[in-house]
Amino acid sequence: NDIDALESLVTGRLQMTFEEIRSDEDWDRLTEVYARRKKEFVFAGLRTRFDDDDNLTYGALVQRRNAGADDPDRFVAVIDCRGFKLARRFFTRWHEIAHRLTTHADMPEPVFRSEHDPIERLMDEIAGHVGFYEPIFDPAYQQCRQGKRHLIFGTVQGVIDAAFTTASFQATLFACSRRLPTPVLYLEAALAHKKEVKRRMATPSLFGDDLPPGELRAVKVIPNNAAQEDGFYVPTNMRVPGGSVIHNLFAAEPLTDAEGQECLSQWESQGKTLPKRAVVVEGRNVGDRVIAIVQPVEERGKTMRRESSDLFA
Repeated sequence: NDIDALESLVTGRLQMTFEEIRSDEDWDRLTEVYARRKKEFVFAGLRTRFDDDDNLTYGALVQRRNAGADDPDRFVAVIDCRGFKLARRFFTRWHEIAHRLTTHADMPEPVFRSEHDPIERLMDEIAGHVGFYEPIFDPAYQQCRQGKRHLIFGTVQGVIDAAFTTASFQATLFACSRRLPTPVLYLEAALAHKKEVKRRMATPSLFGDDLPPGELRAVKVIPNNAAQEDGFYVPTNMRVPGGSVIHNLFAAEPLTDAEGQECLSQWESQGKTLPKRAVVVEGRNVGDRVIAIVQPVEERGKTMRRESSDLFA
């Protein structure tokens, strides 16, 4: 009936259980239950890995050495839900399910890889599909979309409320974006530096020079398939123009939303501008950055319309 029921069914068939870490007491409980009582000593040292801020770990899947063939917890997925990691709880759970479906045949020791490792990225792709299982997702998506041409934050929130109450806004936004037949860019804007400044900053200064102030830049840009086919893009690390909705939102209070129409030719770098194209932008201030979706109003090659239009009708 809903995605949580599907998760329960899948993990039951896979003899897999979840252990969520929300406090120090949860680490103590994990050590007591698995390391001391069940003699699964790998659990005694897991916390060190999860506490490493330089190599962020959100989850780990452990195959128990001493489990019986029919034990429901032959595989234990440890999910870190502390602090900012809580926002990825839903996606991390399905990421570990993806590992259980594909890479964990005989791996009694947990494997820790960089999040940019090809296997980890593949697990993310699988999690993005199975975690938003189409027979459950599509009816909610179509109902909330209500025939709108453009994706809007209201549609994303509607899908969450209807069928994916434990999913994060970002993960649900990506799921909606993948289904959209028209181009959309997911963009994160935060203070950052030009490449040459980054290289200069990486070299220690003998004189203790102050670091130059950062500028608001598109630090992450993810196109959907339609945007890739259309050639619709914003280069990563490009400076956000001062007149953009995104720039205005960055100075607003956290959790403030805004939307508006602008021209992509406002985006300029080293004397070069992006092609002239009308776009609609919707964004949200989430504290240290702005998340936004950017979508073309017109087909590629057409000039920006002068008359106003009801973009979200």
